[in-house]
Amino acid sequence: MTGNDTNDLFKKSIDKFLGRSYERNSIGILQEKTLHSIVKDFYAPSDDAKEIRVGDFVADICYEDKIVEIQNGNFTYLVPKLEAFLPKYKVTVVYPIPYRKWMCWIDPETGEITKRNAPRGCFNLYKVFRDLYSIRKYLDHPGLTLILTCLELEEYRLLDGWSKDHKKGSHRYDRIPLNLLDEIVIKGKEGYNRFLPDELTAEFTIKEFQKLVRYRGKYFGTAIKVLEQLGLIEKCGMRKRAYLYRKVDSSKGNSQKDNSPKINSSKVNSSKGSNLKTIMKKDNNKKDNNKKENKTENKEMAVKKTKTATKKTASKAATTKTATKAKNVKVSEETVIDRFLRYVKFDTQSDERSGASPSTPSQHELAKALVSELETIGASDVYYDKEHCYVYATIPSTLGRKKAPVLGFISHMDTSDACSGKDVKARIVEKYDGKDVVLNESDPETGAKIVLSPKTFPELLNHKGEDLIVTDGTTLLGADDKAGISEIMTMAAYLLSHPEIKHGKIRIGFTPDEEIGEGTKFFDLKRFGADFAYTVDGGKLGELEYECFNAAEVELIIHGRSVHPGDAKGKMLNASLIAYEFQSMLPQFDNPMYTEKKEGFFHLTLMKGTCEKAVAYYIIRDHDKKKFTERKKLVEKIVKFLNDKYGAGTVELTMEDSYYNMIEKLKPHMHLIDNARKAMEQAGVTSIENPIRGGTDGAMLSFKGLPCPNLCTGGYNYHGKYEYASVQEMYKTVEILENLAQIYGSYKG
Repeated sequence: MTGNDTNDLFKKSIDKFLGRSYERNSIGILQEKTLHSIVKDFYAPSDDAKEIRVGDFVADICYEDKIVEIQNGNFTYLVPKLEAFLPKYKVTVVYPIPYRKWMCWIDPETGEITKRNAPRGCFNLYKVFRDLYSIRKYLDHPGLTLILTCLELEEYRLLDGWSKDHKKGSHRYDRIPLNLLDEIVIKGKEGYNRFLPDELTAEFTIKEFQKLVRYRGKYFGTAIKVLEQLGLIEKCGMRKRAYLYRKVDSSKGNSQKDNSPKINSSKVNSSKGSNLKTIMKKDNNKKDNNKKENKTENKEMAVKKTKTATKKTASKAATTKTATKAKNVKVSEETVIDRFLRYVKFDTQSDERSGASPSTPSQHELAKALVSELETIGASDVYYDKEHCYVYATIPSTLGRKKAPVLGFISHMDTSDACSGKDVKARIVEKYDGKDVVLNESDPETGAKIVLSPKTFPELLNHKGEDLIVTDGTTLLGADDKAGISEIMTMAAYLLSHPEIKHGKIRIGFTPDEEIGEGTKFFDLKRFGADFAYTVDGGKLGELEYECFNAAEVELIIHGRSVHPGDAKGKMLNASLIAYEFQSMLPQFDNPMYTEKKEGFFHLTLMKGTCEKAVAYYIIRDHDKKKFTERKKLVEKIVKFLNDKYGAGTVELTMEDSYYNMIEKLKPHMHLIDNARKAMEQAGVTSIENPIRGGTDGAMLSFKGLPCPNLCTGGYNYHGKYEYASVQEMYKTVEILENLAQIYGSYKG
């Protein structure tokens, strides 16, 4: 089929939704955005194949063993779908590209639409990597096909922006496709070879690559990251301060030579469309003639696939939905939640600028309440460090278990200062239905609704049917780590009221200032007296963490010289520009925006200044101790370079280690991991073991001599107004703690 034939089919889909000659004044009237609707109709073999439920998700198109997803942007939302679909289906992701775009503007008051502006250049196809980065680990999956659908379209925007002409910062209203220019089909690793121009030299820098493909966008680094992860390019050295890359010789592996046409960033071949549309539509007439039969078959197929996909997803991804059903939970549902809702009312934000310990006096208020409650439920050896705000207590061993190792459980009382923790108004959303949760009808600052949505937080869909604790959208919730505190307290109350449950001596510890890295600063290990411990400070149910970053904090104070700009040549030293120069000398992609899993980074947390003086604060993180040391040496080297360039004392450096990777201290005590897995298994939970991209009190305690991995709490989206906690997961966490107490009650080492 020729490109013109394909475009004719596409125009039929346009006509179906908009009519032969659509009225420009009627745009945006569809419930589903016009572009998405038209593209979906174009790829669907029949209307019966649209919007088919598969497992916990609804596929845009599903027929036979194929699924087609239309994704206009933000591929993060695709991740849970691909995780569920790919084991059982062949998945095609269609990405509509606005290759040639006409702009039309709408007066928001009168509704008048301006004449459309002529297109300014064409879409550079390397921009797609900004979205593909989110699904990079699936791109070479044998069951995944990507189609870049290059379109000519009209984009309608409201004249409601902040600039004088109201165009900058404006909101998009709708997009109307006009023509299908081309379809670029990419399948498997080899398909991405088309993004590597033949003109690339044997070794090249990122800037040289950018210049060759005529792309100046600031997100070109994501293209490099994706191509590197696919194994198509690799780092091969340095040229001055820039990384050198080279193509990977495909003959070294099992991959075959790719003959795909290379991407031409300046031209799309509008007369040469893909024949994929023909394949997907080839049985269209036949299916139309057997519509009733096909509809029944599709429903039966959907039911069958739903069962298999759901089972596969649950076992592979360890989803919390099936793992958190509160069957035979040993604690009162009311008890753990009542405690949590009471604790979050305490404003316990820490403050790294105070210099005091604890950093805020309000943490004492929660500490006093916990001390009183511990005494009430019958804990012994209750001790309150009134100076530094630590709380310690004991659950005595039961008869016959005095020789068991002393086990500790630790959580922190402070919350992050990233979002207000004052006047938390928590509420419970019962039997969450998978839809948007309106936290607040009106944001105090913007007036807009504050919505907790699965579109932004896809993991919400794992909690359908559960009860979720949320805020009113103006504060954080405080599940980090008041969920951990309430779970430990509920476990303690249960064990103290049930002496028939056999366990050894259990120590409880609650710390201040964990969020600012000082949770263990005055922790009394001798008083605590545990042989082993767990911090209860994780997230989703099943999380078991025993690796973390090595961490350091950096403070730079830059001294400049302010001179009137009219007479500044050879005299002025701009401190703010020197701070920027320091930042520019760090590796461009070694920051949190481009790293994951065990990859380290430099993170600029604050920069402010004038010509006369500037300050910058960084954190350094890396799981690998050697790389961590190299990162610190690089900071020292850059500071020395700047002081040599601008004069001694221009840049003052203060760098201190915060904590280290606890795996080094936990390796001799892997029973802590094995027993945690066992405790979770007994509670019907599958362990999720990933390295922490952060740290806990347990990291520092491990290096101080108390081996201390980290356990889940059931909290999500920490440090912000979209934070929430699963009631069912909190019950299960309590059960896990109780199981650990009994396991170590009979543990002999």
